[in-house]
Amino acid sequence: MAGIPDYMTYDYLRNLRMNHAAWRLLTADQAAFIAAFFYREFIAGKRRGIEAQELLEHLDMFLYDAQQQTEGEAFGRAPQDYLEIWSDPDHGWLRKYEYHDDWYYDLTAPAQKAVEWLVSLHKQDFVGTESRLRTVFNLLHEIARETDTDVEHRKAYLREQQQKIAAELAEIESSGVVKPQLDDVQVKERFLQAEDTAQAILADFREVEENFRELTRKVQDDVVKWTRGKGELLEKIFNESDIIRKSEQGRSFMAFWRYLMLSQQQEDFRETMAQLSKTEPIRELLPDHPLMSINREWVRAAGSVQQTLGQLSAQLRRYVDEAYLQEERTIYQLIQRIETSAVDKRGQLPGGEFTSIREIAPAVQLPMERRLFAPPQATKLVSPVLQAGSGEDGELSAIFNQVIVDREQLQTNVNDLLAERPEVSLAEVLAVHPLQQGLPELLGYLVLASHEEAEAFDSSALERILFERDGQKLMAVCNRVTFRRKS
Repeated sequence: MAGIPDYMTYDYLRNLRMNHAAWRLLTADQAAFIAAFFYREFIAGKRRGIEAQELLEHLDMFLYDAQQQTEGEAFGRAPQDYLEIWSDPDHGWLRKYEYHDDWYYDLTAPAQKAVEWLVSLHKQDFVGTESRLRTVFNLLHEIARETDTDVEHRKAYLREQQQKIAAELAEIESSGVVKPQLDDVQVKERFLQAEDTAQAILADFREVEENFRELTRKVQDDVVKWTRGKGELLEKIFNESDIIRKSEQGRSFMAFWRYLMLSQQQEDFRETMAQLSKTEPIRELLPDHPLMSINREWVRAAGSVQQTLGQLSAQLRRYVDEAYLQEERTIYQLIQRIETSAVDKRGQLPGGEFTSIREIAPAVQLPMERRLFAPPQATKLVSPVLQAGSGEDGELSAIFNQVIVDREQLQTNVNDLLAERPEVSLAEVLAVHPLQQGLPELLGYLVLASHEEAEAFDSSALERILFERDGQKLMAVCNRVTFRRKS
């Protein structure tokens, strides 16, 4: 039938069902278990790279909970086996990579699409249509207006806006009252649409990274097969690097990054959200729709894409290295030589000795020569029944006085300040977020700094950290610590 796009033909969809990772996830035997775990760890928490040991522990707990909740469904694999299977190319749901000598896992773009499609099946209590219709018309009007080069049309538009502004000013000056332009339903509808768009932007970053990697793989394939001079190769590398950044995907991302990192834009976002939080319809929505922190999530996700771009550029530079290219060419020459030899030998019977057998008679092992079966000794475990105690014989206060430092909260404290400036010292962080748990919390900040980079500690300068613990004023002296925003 005419008018059907190629990506919705029967052949294309049949091939998609067999090869696309998102479709494989939806048709997997344990799709519900896999999608629920991916949503909890990556999407609900808005996390990208999770350290392998941490994800392994979370999966172990999730497996235990799933086995307790279901009857008859078997989870016969170890958590480590599940992670390895989900990250292999045959499945393609997790991406495993190394960073600072540690292994991390991140959700792939196809897996995220599959989980988000399952989320979209949830019936919504409120579906806004009026704000979306206005958005469509506003976007079309903006395109038509900003691409129109007719002088008279532009003058007419500006005069119309001028008349509207003058009329509104006159009404305010005469009445002294500002009338709301939106009712409660329209306010709620527009806020939810803004949240959906903000979450969609955050979800798109994984696909942006995947597109950049695909561009880099194409460049690497071209470089390996290069047979001309190195000067021309360097020119090609520089041109291809520009292609990655100057592609439509690259230009859109760089424009987003520049706009997001402007300090006035971040300040405008905070002021706008502070103003909206005072509006009654939105105040009711904020507990279930926390849009206040989405700005920091954008910065983290975009920073991860920037880091990926840096790694891809480093890989391209490594491909230019003469020794690496020589090694790759040698491998290709050996493969070509083997293929050529195989073609020449096709149809020719091998001469001389083709194969040989080391022994002239088979080795026979009689059944009675084998060792008799010995039943294993059962280990006896003494497992007395636990008796509920009264708590009168011991002191339980030590259990409740343990100090537990939330390292994720410490990282959030640092990121809050890094969102406003490129680097911040430990003393500046503690000035805004004072120590509440004493030395363990201070050590937590030092551990975070050690994970960032070696230059975080400056041994030439000392910092004196003042804090209170159990009513006593204490001071800790350590090297100057500086946290820097990841570029």
